[in-house]
Amino acid sequence: QYREDTVSSLLYLNLECVGVRDEASDMVASDIGVGLGILTALRSTGFRATQGEYSIPSDLATKHSVSMDTLWSAWDASINDAATNESSSQDALQLRNATMEMAEIASFHLHRAREKQSVVPNVGRPCLLPAICGLQYLDSLREVDYDVLHPSLVGGGSTGSSEHVVGAERRRKLGLMFLLGRTWLTGTF
Repeated sequence: QYREDTVSSLLYLNLECVGVRDEASDMVASDIGVGLGILTALRSTGFRATQGEYSIPSDLATKHSVSMDTLWSAWDASINDAATNESSSQDALQLRNATMEMAEIASFHLHRAREKQSVVPNVGRPCLLPAICGLQYLDSLREVDYDVLHPSLVGGGSTGSSEHVVGAERRRKLGLMFLLGRTWLTGTF
């Protein structure tokens, strides 16, 4: 509900600003908003962990046994590129499972919006561009096997593979620019 009330509301406002006021367009915006809200929570996992918080809903955290200790251990395993012990490996797996479940829900909403985008008038389609960033982040999560704390997703790291991380980040940015440009020109995401 929180995602609907925050992110979706901004998309409704964007559509209204360009004169699109219909239920079908709002449903597409709602799906995009829910998907982006979930992905925003995932993207903030590293930062919120440094603040002593976690952005995984409590029901999922309980289901997958994710706690602050799990986050710290998984972060250590992710930064060091290999789990130093079996406990870190198990913690990383628990966090990945919770992340994967959240990503699946976000993916469902974003893909449903993609399927229904044709109901949105052309003048309102640029308002849906934020969906591209969400879809691209989902692809990035899949590439790192749902390791939400992977250095390439949280801004790099001090490991020896920093050139690889920088290269992945450049490819991701170029890919995003291409997708945004294509979407702007074609009107579909």
